[in-house]
Amino acid sequence: GATAHIVVSPAAQQKLAQGAVLAVSLEPSGGSPTGQPTGPVVAAGDLKSI
Repeated sequence: GATAHIVVSPAAQQKLAQGAVLAVSLEPSGGSPTGQPTGPVVAAGDLKSI
């Protein structure tokens, strides 16, 4: 498990609840046809303010 740090804009920060989890799923080329995850989750991690 590697650790990654990204900058989140203030507008996006307002949409994130304390204890939120970021999940990455495998999707078809071009993205999910429904706008929601359709493939298996291959990675997940807690979002934390640093």
